[in-house]
Amino acid sequence: MKENMMNRTFRTAVVSLMVVLSASMAFAGGAKDGKQEKLKIAFFVSDLSNVFHQGQFTEAKKYAAEKYGAEVYAFDGKGDGAVMTANIDQIVAQGMDMATLHIWDVDAAKPGVLAAIGKGVTIASFFSPLLASSGDMGVPTVRSDEPGISYAMGVEMAKQWKAANPGKPIVMVQLGWPNHTEVKSGRTDPFVKGVRSVDPAAVDLGCQDASKGTDAAKQIVSDLCTQHPEINLIYSEASHLTVGTMAALSQAGRGKFANGKPLTEIVCSVDFDEVEMKSVYDADSSLKLSMGLPPVETGRARIDNLFEIRSGKLKQVETPTKEYFAKAYNISYWTMPRADTVKWLNTQFGTNVQ
Repeated sequence: MKENMMNRTFRTAVVSLMVVLSASMAFAGGAKDGKQEKLKIAFFVSDLSNVFHQGQFTEAKKYAAEKYGAEVYAFDGKGDGAVMTANIDQIVAQGMDMATLHIWDVDAAKPGVLAAIGKGVTIASFFSPLLASSGDMGVPTVRSDEPGISYAMGVEMAKQWKAANPGKPIVMVQLGWPNHTEVKSGRTDPFVKGVRSVDPAAVDLGCQDASKGTDAAKQIVSDLCTQHPEINLIYSEASHLTVGTMAALSQAGRGKFANGKPLTEIVCSVDFDEVEMKSVYDADSSLKLSMGLPPVETGRARIDNLFEIRSGKLKQVETPTKEYFAKAYNISYWTMPRADTVKWLNTQFGTNVQ
């Protein structure tokens, strides 16, 4: 009898312990399941070696963590359209909840983009609307106001050239990506329109294909200096191309100003940074303007755009594509005081320029 009571007591204790353990485990599991997991964001950039793209990723990572409690991961396209397309497949593979894309080959990327949307991933685009040959994918897109700044630079360069050299007709050229839709609509075409708003008779040699980089730009400008020495307005459509452009002009005995006045040409660029600042504010250099793309505003705009889609404020798919423009700046020797540019550069890029 005593043994039976002890057995019953032992069994009761075991059952009680099991109940307690089960409850504890259930509570622990509930806490884990109930915990808000951090959203993971794929942040595509065309080339992470570019200072602007480094800056916007850094700001996006900081901003998303502070405002939304989300984690941001860089998906580097390495300046290669094929790599950008391959990165699309990693959105789902790496468990991303959201992705803001920067891709060059929309047709190749389309299957992966649609698959990601189908699995519930929130998708937005940067720079290029997702306009496939088979139709508009209708994904919300953030773009910098490149058309407005390109036009303004064209106007300013034409006015400055005509004021300094009234007897020399304007002959312009652009170096960049002649077959890239957004570069053409955001840089090449508005620039030409800006120049011709001042001088309708200005000659345009067109956009030369410098897509292979710095060395290509250098060779193109070297050839132009020989074949068309009359060129006097040059739009180098990316900062790394400008390195080659200015090197070629220097070798040809050009690229010079005299106390802030153009002698042979005026050059403008894109992706203004600390390196370009030295030339833009050098009274003896012909590089006098550059489009300032602000990484702070751009990075934040891309993150906010994603969360507006996720919250339902914006539709994930709507045709025609809705575009949202982030601010860009005309960094100009003539119209933006150096002190203002120093402040802008230090704020946007975390530099310590004096």
